[in-house]
Order: sequence, then C-alpha cells, then structure tokens
Amino acid sequence: MKKIYVFGNEHLEDDRLSRDIGRFLSQKFEIIHCRSPDELLEAEEDEILILDVVKGIKGPIVIEDISQIKTNKMLSLHDFDLGFFLNLMKEMGINKKIKIIGVPAKGDIKEIAKRAEACI
Repeated sequence: MKKIYVFGNEHLEDDRLSRDIGRFLSQKFEIIHCRSPDELLEAEEDEILILDVVKGIKGPIVIEDISQIKTNKMLSLHDFDLGFFLNLMKEMGINKKIKIIGVPAKGDIKEIAKRAEACI
C-alpha cells in the first residue's frame, strides 16, 4: 500500500483541506499526517508522495520539481516550511523522488479527493 505524507494545519481554515482529503484517501492509501517536515527523513520509500495545500490554485496539481516550490522568508522556527525542508534535503544529498499533490485551500472535498487520487 502506498504511503502519502499529508501536511496541513487542521486549526487553520486555509490550510486544513489536505488533512480532510487525506481522510477520504485513507481507504486506499496509508496516510501519515505530518506535523513537521523532518518526519520525511524517516521515509523508507524511494518516492515520497506528499499531499499539501497550495495557495492560489483551483484544482489538484502535481509538483515533481522541488525547485518550483516558493519558500517563505524564515523569521522564526515556526516559519520552517515544507519547501525549504525539501530543498535542504536535496542539498544534503538525500536524493529521493518527491511528488507533491497540491490541492486548493477550498472546495468540494469529495471532488478534490477524487481528482487528487487520479494524480497519484
């Protein structure tokens, strides 16, 4: 069974949809709800599948080139985001294939989950 590492904050309205979609996908995939990007260091798979909210999109997208990910300025450890961590892993020589299924911040959960599953 494929593992999907799900990011997002269930307490923030604009960042929780990926977690809700992960629950829909849990019947077909092993879902790992991540609190921190460093949990990816424990991933044993050669290809890491990530589900996360991407601001400004209308439907699910696939990102396979992590250099496309915009990293935010870090003002504190709280700002240590997924994009920064993935680029850091690459610089450290951790060469795993990364596939991010980006989902919009809002929309019909069932429809977006169906479309996200087709991206996997």
